[in-house]
Amino acid sequence: MSPTTVQLSRDEILRRLETGARSRRGMSAGELLARYRKGTLEDPCDVADLLALADLLRADDPLFVAA
Repeated sequence: MSPTTVQLSRDEILRRLETGARSRRGMSAGELLARYRKGTLEDPCDVADLLALADLLRADDPLFVAA
């Protein structure tokens, strides 16, 4: 099986992060990332896919400024 490449725009990544964070944790993506970075996010393994998506953004993305 050959590897598949998926391209996501910044807007699509943010939409997925925001939708996932709100539906699964009842918080914004910015709050989710801020808690993760502070070490106060409970059960981060449950949102590992969202954290991996956030890693696709540039380190200086405005979302991280909020975090």
